[in-house]
Amino acid sequence: MASDLVGWPCIGAFNARVRVLTDLVPSRKGKKMTKRLILMVAMASFLPHGLSAQSQCEFRDDVELRGTAVAELHVEAGAGRLVVRGSDGTGVIHVSATLCASDRERLEALEVSLDGDRIRTDYPNQRGVWGNNYARIDLEIEVPASTHVQIEDGSGSLTIHGVGDVELKDGSGSAHIENVGSVLVTDGSGSLRIEDADGDVEVRDGSGSMTINGVTGGVVIEDGSGSIVIETVGGSVRIDEVGAGGVNVRDVEGDLVVTDGRRERIRFSDVRGVVDLPPARRRGSGS
Repeated sequence: MASDLVGWPCIGAFNARVRVLTDLVPSRKGKKMTKRLILMVAMASFLPHGLSAQSQCEFRDDVELRGTAVAELHVEAGAGRLVVRGSDGTGVIHVSATLCASDRERLEALEVSLDGDRIRTDYPNQRGVWGNNYARIDLEIEVPASTHVQIEDGSGSLTIHGVGDVELKDGSGSAHIENVGSVLVTDGSGSLRIEDADGDVEVRDGSGSMTINGVTGGVVIEDGSGSIVIETVGGSVRIDEVGAGGVNVRDVEGDLVVTDGRRERIRFSDVRGVVDLPPARRRGSGS
């Protein structure tokens, strides 16, 4: 599973070193036990000239963590790919991580920890890629399907599938959220795709293209920029304070309200409630 997390091959000969560290430490109150298992495999690789730093993995650690399931999970992520997947019939949190860096010093500065309801990643002073140097952590997290997931400070591609409610804060990079509960995205940049959300969807201060399809509740977009496509909504749709780009809305059970007239174009069809759009930008017909 861990090899799937990297996304880019580690090429050439390598020397492996394995270190397993297991800690079982009681809390100060003596009520809870925290178990941390860190499995680290460092590999020195030799890559051909011309590969970008983002595709390299000259020094690598693999980390496996397990913890007791919680109702709400907080993930503090940085540079790297993040996958969160819900699973039926499991009562644990399972984290598989791949740590990649351009040198051993940066690799040793990378860290992943699971403590109760929080997964945290620590990086060198500089994150991501700078010059020929880089450091990143790719994470794959498996949780019970009903878990409420909150992600902060994510940089890189993000996939969330089959969990409960989702909150994404300060995220950059493409995000695909599917088969979840309600969704709240705050201060996100990059393309966003949300499918099959059982609840309301709200996007605040988002930049980049948005595609939202299959929402049982309502959809609210505030201060967004980029093209917007919204389809098959069980509630109403409201779009406020948006910049350049087109709006396409189809198959809405409730109302459609767009309060900002600066849109390049607004198209809609099959809206069964009240339609309230800026007159100068109105194109299409309700039903």
